[in-house]
This record gives sequence, structure tokens and C-alpha cells, in this order.
Amino acid sequence: MTPNIDKKPIVSQNNTTIVAVATRYIALFFLLCFAPKLSFAQTFNPLISFSVESCTLDAALEKLFAEYELNIAFSKAELSKIHIEPYSCSYKSVEDVLKDLLKGTDYGYKKIGKQYVIRKNQIVVQQQEPDSQESATEHPPVAPEVVEAHDEHKIDTMWNKTADTVRVFDTLLKVRTVMRYDTVVRVERVVETDTVFEVKYRGFEIKWPSFRDKGWFVAPSLTKSVMQLDFEDRVKADSSSISIAPTTAFALGVDGGYKTERFSVGLALGYRSASYRFSLEQLVFEGDYYVNDTLDTYYVVHPVTGDTAYHHILDSTYVPLETTRYSYRDINRVDYLSFGVFATFDFWKRQHFRMFAKAGASVDFLLASTGSHNIPDQPFHAEITTAQTEPTRLSYHAGLGAAFKIVNRLELTPEVAFRKQVGKVYRADFPFDLQMRYWDFRLGLIYYF
Repeated sequence: MTPNIDKKPIVSQNNTTIVAVATRYIALFFLLCFAPKLSFAQTFNPLISFSVESCTLDAALEKLFAEYELNIAFSKAELSKIHIEPYSCSYKSVEDVLKDLLKGTDYGYKKIGKQYVIRKNQIVVQQQEPDSQESATEHPPVAPEVVEAHDEHKIDTMWNKTADTVRVFDTLLKVRTVMRYDTVVRVERVVETDTVFEVKYRGFEIKWPSFRDKGWFVAPSLTKSVMQLDFEDRVKADSSSISIAPTTAFALGVDGGYKTERFSVGLALGYRSASYRFSLEQLVFEGDYYVNDTLDTYYVVHPVTGDTAYHHILDSTYVPLETTRYSYRDINRVDYLSFGVFATFDFWKRQHFRMFAKAGASVDFLLASTGSHNIPDQPFHAEITTAQTEPTRLSYHAGLGAAFKIVNRLELTPEVAFRKQVGKVYRADFPFDLQMRYWDFRLGLIYYF
């Protein structure tokens, strides 16, 4: 009799085992897919795929770190000067990739723990170790071989300035590396300096061009003046007031002459205009008195003599006081054409700058005279005519100036001078006297032929 055995629990147990194994493999698969960098970082020497375009060596190593988080120590300043060709590989170890990138350069790497240190290659002399004690007995140890590598290069340039001499030094660095077998036992660094050349130091200098400052010249100029007036009223009428106030004065001129080393003389032609404000205040009084008037007239006949006497009946009327004010304003102006002579002397002179004293005289011819003056009758003012103004005036001036060289034949010349006109501006029959003085501020250019 065959026993009745139920196999369903066994089937269920097998299915459960298969599902558990599959679940583990799937979890491991997703873990590897989503954490490749972690797996690479934890692998001792992983296989990687890497590619880079033509670039500097430091950029390639930075890309290698960015993709696989490899700890690589290097000097960016040194490796940024090294260019590599395009590189690509598949499934190579990290050390092989580093060897390929550093191939053809003077750099190698050394692995310290989990870090790769990029450094310059050193000259290494390898000595074969004895295979056995017997060979070591037969062949005594080779004397330590000393290999010297000299590297001389310029580090910096130093300028040593003392007094009027500049000494330029170049610093040379000599590196001597002593190696025994494959171990560096001592590194010697010898620094030597040497004077390459000396330069005489003459201080701060400006290379000015060769200026021309003598010979025939022409000098246009513009002058702005501060005017002072001496005024006197000849009429001096009661209840009247006259005032004079300066306004503007300017001049345009052209000078020409000849200059030697320090002296110059020449002629001057110019136009000068001066304006001042004329103010008049006049008071007129009327009234303030009584006027008599006859209201009636009668007469009386004397009974004895028969004479007739006339009698008038009078009355008076008061006339009140009336005041009238006359106020008048005008701008008076005189224009002159000036012909003069001048002379200058350079009392302080340099290559590109000089200062000079200047003096001269001129005859001013009247061109126009406009404005108003006072009269005794209403409206108490009248226009000025050219006939009332002196036709010629003599003036003299003296002052100081400077000249700045700006180009080969051109100087900029600011000047300040005092100018005085001799005599009155208007004739003797004019209602008031007027004299003029000026402080001239002039800016000009001098061109040498």
C-alpha cells in the first residue's frame, strides 16, 4: 500500500527559495548600476574607460577626478604648461591610464595609500640585489654609486638701486642630487648669484623735443580786464544823483616781433572795448505856495476933493507840493583801435618753460562812443556823440607772464598786466570827467617761424 504523501509544501518551499535568490541578484544589479563611482572608488585598482580631447595635463587629471573620484595630487601651475594629444581607452586600470597620460613628459606618479602623487621623474640607478648568500659572498657589495644631476635655471631677477647705479642680479639655482642604489639619501641645493650688468641711474627725466624759442614770431591773444574808473560830476545839480559802475572790458590782439635768447621786441595791433553802467536819479519839486485871487472891486469918491479910491476884495489859494522823480539807466561804451610797441625779458628760463617781464605803450584811436550823459533840463539825459569823446588816448602797461612749450614751435602764454590810460575819456565841456584803469588777464599763443 502506497502511502499518501502531499508534495505541495515542498513545491512552495522551492518557489520561495528561487524568489529570494532572484531578489538578491536584482538588488545587487541595481546597486551596481546606481553606484558605479562608489564601486570604483572602493576597488583597489579598477578598470575604467576614459577619453579626453587635446588639452593640458592638469585639465585631463581634473576630468579623471571628476568622473571617477580618484585622489590625484599634482601641481596645477606646472602641469598647465604641458599639452597632451587626444586620448581614449576602454577597460584599463587606473595606473595604466596614468602611465599613458604621463608618457612623454618628465613626470611620473607614486601611489601613497589610496592617493596618486604626480611628481617629476628623478634619475635612478638601479642595482641588482644578490640572488643568494653565495653570490653575495663571491661578489662583494658594489660601492655606492653616486649620480649627480645638475639643473641650472633662472629663478628671478633682482634690481638693486643704490645712489645713481642700478645693479641687475640673476639668481641661479644648482640642484645636486646624490643617490645610492635606488634610494635618495641626500639632496644638496646650491644657490649662487652673479652681477650681470650695471646701469647708471640719472633720476626721473622727460625727453622733451628740440624746441624753437627764438627768431620771428606772431602771437594772437585774448584779454579779459577788470576795470577801475575815476569819476567826477562837473554839474553837481541839486536833487540829482549820478553813479558810474564798471561792467566789462575785453581786448583782441595780434603781436609780432623778433626774439633772441632772452630779449624780444615787437609791435602790437588790437581792438579794445570798455563798458560801464550810467545811472541817473533826478528829483523835481513843484508847488508848496499860495496864489492870490481878486474876488470883487469897489471904489469910494471923496466928498471934498472928489478923488476916487478903488478897493479890491482878495482871496488866496494854496498850491500843494508835487515831487517828480526821474530815474534813468544806460550802458555806456567806448571802442578803440590800438597800435603799440612792447619789449620782454626772460628772467627765468628752462628748456620747456620760461617766465618774463613785459612793458609797452600804445596809442588808442576812438572807433565808437555810445551811451547817455546828464543834462540840466528835462528829461535830464541825452545821448553821447562821438564828438564829445576824445579821439585819441595814450596808454601804457607793465606786467609778468609765463610761456609753456606745447609743441616744437608753439608756446602757451598766460600774462597779467596793469594798464593805464592817460587823460580823460571825454572832452572838457562834457558833464562829467572819467578816467580808466585796467587789470589785464591775457591768454595767448606764440608761434615761431
